[in-house]
Amino acid sequence: MTGRRLLLLLSAAALVSICACAASNSGYSPSPYPSANVGFYDGLSQYGNWEEVAPYGECWVPLDVPAGWRPYTEGYWVDTDYGWLWVSQDPWGGVPYHYGRWAEDDSYGWVWVPDDDEVWAPAWVAWRYGGGYVGWAPLPPDVGWQSGIGISVNVGEVDRRTARDSWCFAPVREFGTTRIRTSVLPPSRNVTLISRTTNVTRYDVVNSRAAERGLSLVLDHDAGRKFPRYQVMESTSPADMRGDAVRGRAIVVYRPPAAGVGSKPVRPSPQQHVAPSRAMIQRLDAEQRQFDQRMQRERATLGREQQRELKEQGQAHAPADQLRQRHQEELQAQQARETRERRALDQRRRIIQEMQGNRGEGKNRDQSKDQGQGKDQGHGRGQDKSQDNGQGKGQGDNSNQGKDRDRGRDQGNGGN
Repeated sequence: MTGRRLLLLLSAAALVSICACAASNSGYSPSPYPSANVGFYDGLSQYGNWEEVAPYGECWVPLDVPAGWRPYTEGYWVDTDYGWLWVSQDPWGGVPYHYGRWAEDDSYGWVWVPDDDEVWAPAWVAWRYGGGYVGWAPLPPDVGWQSGIGISVNVGEVDRRTARDSWCFAPVREFGTTRIRTSVLPPSRNVTLISRTTNVTRYDVVNSRAAERGLSLVLDHDAGRKFPRYQVMESTSPADMRGDAVRGRAIVVYRPPAAGVGSKPVRPSPQQHVAPSRAMIQRLDAEQRQFDQRMQRERATLGREQQRELKEQGQAHAPADQLRQRHQEELQAQQARETRERRALDQRRRIIQEMQGNRGEGKNRDQSKDQGQGKDQGHGRGQDKSQDNGQGKGQGDNSNQGKDRDRGRDQGNGGN
C-alpha cells in the first residue's frame, strides 16, 4: 500500500513538471489581465519620430501611415472579458492602442502621447451608439485614469473634450467583423451622426484594470446577434510588441518585462532621429501623389450619403431646410479636413527630410573622424619606426601598441 502511494505521488509530481515546462515554452501565459512597465518606446522609432508637441512634451508622430489616417481605423474590434479590444493592423499597433492617449495636433496631425502611469486598456476610446451606428474616438490626453475609480471625467466632459472630427462611425451591422475598416464613414458625416447617437462611454475596474462596459451592454441588448468572446492573455516576447495576436479564442497582448520599483521609462529625445526606411519614404511619396484622389473619394461618399438622406426626407414629406443646412456644414467640415490633412502630410515630409539630413551629417562626421584617426595613427607609426631605427630592435616591438584601433560598428476573427 505504501509503495502504491509513493508511485502515485511520483506520477503526480512528473505530471506537474511536464505541465510547467509546457507553460514555460508556450511564449505567453493565461494571465487574467496584462500589467505593464512600459519600456518599449524605442520600438516605435522605425515607424515614426519623436517630436516636442505642446502641451504634451515628447510625442510619437507616426510617419508610415496613409493620408487621412486616424487612430483606431486600421484594424477591427473584438469582444473580450475587458470589453471591446482593438486588434490593430498597423505594424506598430501593439503598444499605442492600449497605453497612453492620442491627440490631434494642428501641425503634425495625430500624435501618440505616452502615459507615464503605464495603464493598459483594451482601447482608450469613447463610445457613441444609436440610429444604427456605432462611433468611437480616442480619449483626449487630459482624460486620465484613477486606480479603483475609473476615468477621471464624466460622460459630459468626454463629449466636450473630444473633437467632432475625432469620431469614427460605422453601421452596427458591420461592427464586430474584420471588414469594419472599409465601413467607416467620412469624418465630415460626424456633423449628422453625433446628433443621432448617444455617448455610452463607461469604464469599470476589473481586477484593478480598465474594462469597457458601456458599448458592450447596449450591443448585447440591441444587436440581435452574439459576438464571440475572447480571452486576454499576455506575452513578454518582443515578437508580440508590434501587434496583438489572435490565437483561437485568445488575444495575446504584449506586456513588457517588469522593471525596478518606481522606475519610469525615458521618452526618446526629439533630437535622436532614426534614419527613415526606404519603404517609409516611398509610401510618403505615393501618398502625396494620391492625396487628391483620396479626398475625392471621401467627397463622393459624402455626396452619396447626402443624396440618400434627401431622398428619404422627400418620401417622408418633411421640411428639408434643416437637412440642407446640415449638409452644408458637412461640406464645410470636409474642406477643413482636407486642409488639415494636407498640412499634416507636408509636416511628415519635413520630418523625414530632416531625418535624412541628420543621417547624412552623421555620416560626414564619422568619415571626418575616421580620416583624422587614420592620419594620427599613421603619424604614430612613423614615429615608432624612427625610434626603432634609432634605438634598436629591442624597442621595435612597441610599434604594435597603436596599430589596430579602427572603429567597428516586423487572424482571423470569429465575427466575420
